[in-house]
Amino acid sequence: MLVLAACSSSASKESKEKDSIGSGGAGHSSVAGRETERTPPVSETARKRATAAYLDMWRDTAQAAKTSDWKSPRLARHATGEALKTITRGMYADHRNGLIAKGMPENAPKVTKVTPVADPTTVVISDCGDSSHWLKYRKKTGELADDKPGGRQSITAEVEKQGDGGWKVTRFAVWEVGSC
Repeated sequence: MLVLAACSSSASKESKEKDSIGSGGAGHSSVAGRETERTPPVSETARKRATAAYLDMWRDTAQAAKTSDWKSPRLARHATGEALKTITRGMYADHRNGLIAKGMPENAPKVTKVTPVADPTTVVISDCGDSSHWLKYRKKTGELADDKPGGRQSITAEVEKQGDGGWKVTRFAVWEVGSC
């Protein structure tokens, strides 16, 4: 942050202004009696944006899964690379097998790693997702197709900053029910 201070003929006034810079408490700095917001650290912004992209990927997937629309443009909004391939392949298989999904997964993501620390371009997320309320049904009959009722599953995801400044999930892995 660049702070410009006006010169003063009074040494005590200049000293008071210097002492007040950065002493405005958490999230603020006081410059010559004015409160100004500090921008959050780059790593915190990256964590928030990566987590939002991760959650949005699951929301988009759940929305497209209502009709097993593997071609939905929503799927590419927050996923790319292997993550997008995994989602579309799974959804295509469900389409071919006459399956749809109802409900929404529940997620509780936690950032476990940011790289590089000073200006992150990659964020790793760990989650214990719950698929109990996001189940597969037979499209023709509406009958429950899952022989197991879902449950808590360990998920690890890698989210990367894109060239346009946005964040997308590039890969993820979902372990079996009961893994967390």
